[in-house]
Amino acid sequence: MDNFIEISDITKTYWSDDGKTETKVILPLSMAIAEGEMVMFLGPSGCGKTTLMRIVGGLETQDQGSIRLRGELLAGPDRRRGMVFQSYSSFPWLTVRNNIKFGTRYRTDISRQEKEEITDHYMNMVGLVRYGDFYTNRISGGMRQRVAIARTLASSPDVLLMDEPFGALDAQTREHLQFQLMDINKSEKKTTIFVTHDVEEAILLANRIIIFSSRPARVVKEIDVDAVISAEDRRNGTADVAAFMTMRGDILTLIRAEYAHNLEET
Repeated sequence: MDNFIEISDITKTYWSDDGKTETKVILPLSMAIAEGEMVMFLGPSGCGKTTLMRIVGGLETQDQGSIRLRGELLAGPDRRRGMVFQSYSSFPWLTVRNNIKFGTRYRTDISRQEKEEITDHYMNMVGLVRYGDFYTNRISGGMRQRVAIARTLASSPDVLLMDEPFGALDAQTREHLQFQLMDINKSEKKTTIFVTHDVEEAILLANRIIIFSSRPARVVKEIDVDAVISAEDRRNGTADVAAFMTMRGDILTLIRAEYAHNLEET
């Protein structure tokens, strides 16, 4: 595996307002992520997986350790890392088209005409061409998430960070966007870190799943999904059902054990 992203010995501790009580969130934790890989972070609620992703994105600072992208030490947020949140992060005073175009705003590597072409490209990719002149408070939640994904991709990040982006959606819309993300990932080949609580979503989308312990976070197990069920079979709905259900059961067993351990500690 080429170390496109290197996470080395990251630790994180939160302190109470009075500075007397500490909560260890992440133990020394290291991993490498390959270019173009989609990695799912799974684990019990509150285990630290979102905190780690935010540290990778530069939205939080670690106590110790380092994050490197293409070998370069990272500090603070930048355009190379784009983030899609669970909440609908669109600008209601802008149309769908201008929301997506906003992603190109700080790109100095392309012309004005290229920005228009990129906006058209991603509007078409997420199926929103006919809604280009709609304000985002006039479209559904699923459409707003498509706007957020398209806007983030338009900024041309090296890394896409997704924090339960489909968690607030109904089942049908969620499934539609999952398959749309698979198509985007196939065509764009974006290196992606995706936080989810949904085991089936993780198996469907991931090249690799990383399962975290209860807080403080450590890696319990890594699963190479592609080695068991090919991405093409998952995308086409032809995956072996027995293999899928066995993997699902194994993951749930691990997470339940970690959740039970967390209850015993509290």
